[in-house]
Amino acid sequence: MADTNIIIIIVAFVVAIGAIYILYSIILFQGGSGKKGDELQLSTKNILDQVEVLFDKKEYALVQLLATKYLDRVPSHIDVRIYLAKAYFEDRKYNQAIKQCLTVLKKRPDDLETRKVLGSCYIRKQATTKAIKEYEYLFEHSKNDKDITRTLAELYRETDQLYSSISIYEVLSDLLDIEDEVADVQSILAELNEQVKDYPAAFEAYKRRLGIYPNDVDTNRKLTELYIKIKNYPVAIETLLYMLTFVTDGKNLLWVYETLVSLYVESEDYEKAIEYSEKLLDIQGSDKFKVRNDIAAYNIKLNRLGEGIAILEDLAMMSQNGFDVTLELADAYIHQKEYQKALERYTLLLDKATPREAKTVNLLLCELYIKWAVDMSEQNKFDESFEYLKNATQYNTLNPEIYYNVAKNNYKKKDFTACVEAINKALEYDKQNEYKSKYLLMLSEAHHQLGNFFEEKKALTDLLKYDDKNPEGLYRVGLMYTAQHDIKNAEDAFKRAILYNPELIQAKYNLALLYESNNRDKAKELYMEVLEQDPTFEEAKNALADLSTSDFF
Repeated sequence: MADTNIIIIIVAFVVAIGAIYILYSIILFQGGSGKKGDELQLSTKNILDQVEVLFDKKEYALVQLLATKYLDRVPSHIDVRIYLAKAYFEDRKYNQAIKQCLTVLKKRPDDLETRKVLGSCYIRKQATTKAIKEYEYLFEHSKNDKDITRTLAELYRETDQLYSSISIYEVLSDLLDIEDEVADVQSILAELNEQVKDYPAAFEAYKRRLGIYPNDVDTNRKLTELYIKIKNYPVAIETLLYMLTFVTDGKNLLWVYETLVSLYVESEDYEKAIEYSEKLLDIQGSDKFKVRNDIAAYNIKLNRLGEGIAILEDLAMMSQNGFDVTLELADAYIHQKEYQKALERYTLLLDKATPREAKTVNLLLCELYIKWAVDMSEQNKFDESFEYLKNATQYNTLNPEIYYNVAKNNYKKKDFTACVEAINKALEYDKQNEYKSKYLLMLSEAHHQLGNFFEEKKALTDLLKYDDKNPEGLYRVGLMYTAQHDIKNAEDAFKRAILYNPELIQAKYNLALLYESNNRDKAKELYMEVLEQDPTFEEAKNALADLSTSDFF
């Protein structure tokens, strides 16, 4: 303890002696007379030595005092002025420092140390444009200086001069020897290249960083996100699977599994989605209810309705309200055509639903009855189908699909007048024109069956005004022109129908019939296309055989 006190006393004494000496020197400067500089008691070298010693000891106030008084007498002493500028900078007197730097640079424009102080002052004052100008000069005259290169790169980045920043960071990366620093610069380069959408360069930077830190979680995560951004899901999945070999903390592990599942879903690989969802259930922080719900959905996607329904039934029993789960369960029953079970679920929900939920359930009940009716119609059980469509109106009388399916039933029963009446009602209720094309097409077909040529033509004209690329509408217009012996317009209509739907086999067949009279080779070609699509198309077989036989006569 005594030794420590002695040391402190000695240091204090030395500092005091130094301060007294400096003050004495200043007094000598102030007390001189005669010509400017003639009465100085210290030589220029002594002054410079004293200023340097004070600066090294961080006695910036004394440097400013001594240098200012000296420069009043000898303003041309550049080296003392440089120390004054540096002392002002260290003392955060940036305006004074800038003034001294500019004075120095008038005499010594190539003084890099002073220019660096000036640039640093501009940075502190947030005069970024001026700072960049100084550091660009410094960079041009000292390209191997790591600090200058780094500062210029950062300045470009701060001012969104991203391409310039990338260029300088690449220079910096080549200058660095320490792997940690190289890795940090590569991380910055990756982010900058992502911002300018130069994804190959971003990948390269991430990979260079991973060459140093292969198990860096943050970099692997960003690399994965970039693969996802460009929709390269297989490589994103590969990266995530690699991450599973070293990621241990719960937060990142949760992210890896959740991202894996979402990518498998995006790729429609529901088997893998189920596999990793089940693993996700064991990860701390995962939403167990949601994950199980998702597993049910994936099973349904795979047509494993029983498994999906079993999970949803469990979840519905577990949840207090279970509104969303019950809706999904009902939807699964509908997929399995267990309409009665779906109806029971919806009915239970209505008993405890809020007004908003009740509105949703009513709309879904309407959809349920429509689907049930369609299923009955496909089995030619028209009475049951009509009954279910009637039930649908109890829940949403404005749904146009109710009346469209009434029209379809009547069309199948060949009651075309009732069909026209129902389809007109469907068109009336289709306020958003969501189904206008198919409704007008059915209307034209019903009028055709009734022999109402003008009504048929009007329906098709309205259809093609609304949707001029509708292949079925174009095909039916082609048939109309054929019946009128307007071959040119018929041919054009069939061609356009095929253009918009190359699989429309009837349009190809009817176009081939037209070609028989003026382009037999084209007719044969089309008949062969028809038979490639449907080898059982007897009319096309016979027509092709007739054409081939007649070629010999």
